[in-house]
Amino acid sequence: MSRVAGKYKKLLFIGSGKIASAVACGLVNTKTMPAEYITVYNRNDNKFPAFKKLGINTSLCLETAVSEAEYIFLAVKPNVVGSVLKQLADIPGVLHRCIVVSFAAAVTMDYMEQVVGYSFPIIRTMPSTPILIGEGVLAVTPNAQVNQKDFQFFCQLMSSIAYVTSIEEELMNPIISVQGSSPAYVYLFVKAMLDAAEEQGIDKKTALPLILKTIKGSVSMIEKSGDEIETLICNVASPNGTTLAALNSFEKDDFCGAVSRAMSACTKRADEISSEM
Repeated sequence: MSRVAGKYKKLLFIGSGKIASAVACGLVNTKTMPAEYITVYNRNDNKFPAFKKLGINTSLCLETAVSEAEYIFLAVKPNVVGSVLKQLADIPGVLHRCIVVSFAAAVTMDYMEQVVGYSFPIIRTMPSTPILIGEGVLAVTPNAQVNQKDFQFFCQLMSSIAYVTSIEEELMNPIISVQGSSPAYVYLFVKAMLDAAEEQGIDKKTALPLILKTIKGSVSMIEKSGDEIETLICNVASPNGTTLAALNSFEKDDFCGAVSRAMSACTKRADEISSEM
């Protein structure tokens, strides 16, 4: 069994939804953490069987669940973070001895501290949904109460199931448009290609694997060729050819501008959510 540098830590997940399942089960399936070091808490047990199948502890009592926790993962909706933190603050000593990891989009660390009235160790993260299949990315940022050793442990832990990048907190809302919300952009692009293929007489069952394999291959070219993206585009687009006709149509419709405006809209909404907290 592989192990994270240093001793194992006791992890508590508050919430038993998709992100909690992806991370907790992913850590066990990759043999990064023994199941007995992980506990999942929720107010109902309807999603517990999947965790229990892997030997992960489950609990319906928050006070019992946090008794040995060292890292507390808030795998809940943004609008629930405040109430969960207040419950944790009511349990003596918990927020002082534990590191709180938040998966909630647009919820600032300042807001989390204001809710309980004092500073405590927080690592704010922004995951992407492909983490559900072990192909995600995770943007992370700690506050000043998190020491370097604990932050390194966390980053190494999560790198077993996702690509981890550390950024400043002021970039956490903009990063949502880059990697948090962006899987939906890709899904939309694939859907548009499928619909267009069908309009041209190619059924979706035939078109989908061709589109997906082309996208995977194109991503690999960006990763492995060493060429600039502009060069890769030019390599496909012969003068007066079919690809150039398609690219000219994209340019006429301001494709790049549309993407930029969409990403700006995403960040604007994230900022609005932060200010509404």
